[in-house]
Formats: sequence, structure tokens, C-alpha cells
Amino acid sequence: MILEARNITKEYRVKGRKEVFSALSDVSLSLEMGEVLGIVGESGSGKTTLSEIAGGMRTPTKGSILFEGKDISEMKKDERRDYRKNVQFIFQSPKESMNPYFTVRGILSEPLVINYPDMDKKEREERIRDMLLRVGMDPETTLSFRPSHFSGGQLQRIAIARALLLSPKVLICDECTSALDVSLEAQIVNLLSSLKKETGVAMIFISHDISLVRYISDRIMVMKDGKVVEEGDTEIVISSPHNDYTKTLIETSFL
Repeated sequence: MILEARNITKEYRVKGRKEVFSALSDVSLSLEMGEVLGIVGESGSGKTTLSEIAGGMRTPTKGSILFEGKDISEMKKDERRDYRKNVQFIFQSPKESMNPYFTVRGILSEPLVINYPDMDKKEREERIRDMLLRVGMDPETTLSFRPSHFSGGQLQRIAIARALLLSPKVLICDECTSALDVSLEAQIVNLLSSLKKETGVAMIFISHDISLVRYISDRIMVMKDGKVVEEGDTEIVISSPHNDYTKTLIETSFL
């Protein structure tokens, strides 16, 4: 098992009020190396909160996250650094995650400089160029430009290249196609699927669109109101859903 979330609960206290809002309630997930787990549900279901906790961006109120069997809350500094390097995110809006004053060369160099300080400039450049080619971007017409020069689909490819530069073991894709039109959405999903086969990276693929999740995922987890209402092999869940909410998602998606 590469990544586990065990009995995760996340609560928020509303400022100035006694009520406690529960974003997640006793949620667990498991991810094998090379597997794609699709998490689907409407906005507010807890998908993003769960992914951010699994990726170490938020701390749960209760429960634990294990990376390669080690509780991340008990990791030493070097173990934590290795975990962060090996669990990378691709977000819904890639432009917001990029420094607008950096060129693509600068944006892609930054994680390598931080994580591989002994890597020389030539090796760094070769690695960046190779990764851009793998995601379908021409280094000659990409590296010297800033994010504002590119379309949404091109920026998402650059974001994928940045995430994969560190050779992560887990990729968390949080609604990474929802801001794109249908044709670009298909291109990005096909790219992720191909890269998974090439690299063996495990993925958590989050979307409100169950038809999209079906295309790329080995297993599906359906979330509603901070809880898991159904989980299982993708085709089994799609063909024989047990939960009424899952049935509704399928009916509205495949009409």
C-alpha cells in the first residue's frame, strides 16, 4: 500500500458561533502503487478536503495518513521531505499555482533546485526538456515564455510536467480538467492515463463527473456530505450501484 487515510474526520468551528461544521466524518481510503482511485461527488461533498489531508496540506481533526506504512504525523524531517516530494498535486486552475513573473523554465526549475540541490544546470535543463516533450509541449516554444502566454490546456500540461519532474509515487488530480472544454478535457485525461502506464505512478483522480472518473479509474469512491456512500471496482459500481445517490450521479452523467 502506497497511501492510506484511516478514519479521517475534519471539523471546523464557525467563528463567533458554538456550532462545529464537519467536512469529513470517519473517511478511509487506500491506494496501491500504479492504481487510479477516482473520487466523485458534488461540490461540498468533502473530496478536496480529503485529498488535501492525504497530501499533507491540511491536518485532520481525527485519524491518520500513512505513506508507505508510515504515519506522516510521526515522520522525521527528512522522511517528511521525501513524502512531500513523492505526493504531488495537479490543481483545477494551473495558472493560479504558477508565479506569473517566472518563465516556464523558472517554474519547472524551482522544484528541482529545492529537491535536488546538487543537480547541475545542464542536467536540470535536460530533465525539464524531456518532461515537456512527454506531455506534448515543445521546449523551444515553451521555456522562455510566462504563463500568460499559454492556453488553459497548455498550462495544465505544464503543471503535469512540473508534478512529474520529481518522479512522484502518487499524483493527486483535484478537478484538474473541470476548467477545460470537452476536447481539452479528453486530451488531459488521455495524457494522464498514458503517463500512468509509462511511469507506474498511482493517482487519486477527483471529479464531480462520474463518466470522466469511469474512464481513468480502477476503483471509484463516491462521497456525499463528508462521507463515503459507495466504493468498489469502477465497472461494478457503474453497472450495479447500491446507493441512491450513486444512481443519481450515474443517471445524470450518462443521459
